[in-house]
Amino acid sequence: MPEAIGLLRQQHRNMVALLRALEWQVNEFEKGKQPDYDVISATMDYFLEFPDVTHHPNEERIFAKLRERDPSIAQQVGDLRIAHQELAARARDFATALRVVLQDAEVSREAVARWARGLIDLQRRHIDLEESAIFPAAAKALTAEDWSNLSALMTTMDDPLSNGQAGDRFEKLRKTILDWQAEDQAPLTKQ
Repeated sequence: MPEAIGLLRQQHRNMVALLRALEWQVNEFEKGKQPDYDVISATMDYFLEFPDVTHHPNEERIFAKLRERDPSIAQQVGDLRIAHQELAARARDFATALRVVLQDAEVSREAVARWARGLIDLQRRHIDLEESAIFPAAAKALTAEDWSNLSALMTTMDDPLSNGQAGDRFEKLRKTILDWQAEDQAPLTKQ
């Protein structure tokens, strides 16, 4: 597997973990409980800042080269840039709804949950498409020279959730996700 795809897949795993964290908070919200707004806000900061600066441009570079090498797969997938723009718009819409909620404005729980779930579902479907169609096709169709040229063009900002790279803003979120994952994987005991 080319190194660029390995890096993008790791970033997808981080995004999936964030989507699960957001989903857990939305579940709490829908039950009428108080979600962890710090976790939700940090998750939205991540989706508003990282993918469009680094992740998506790198995918689009790979996809452009794939379109040259295998136009049929590119035709099946459609315009990746437009899909990324839609993801960014959904993230901005939910972030706006979150700000309204945090300012104690009247917004129905159903509307907020619907915006959040729309973002979560769209992100998951998009990641699944890239993982199942784009990355395998690129790994098969692109040459070693293509990958070398692409590597030279790739943006290199570290994923804020990478171990040791989270920084203050995302460190709590990263630790919270790791704790939840550990709890989620712990064996259930009979009471």
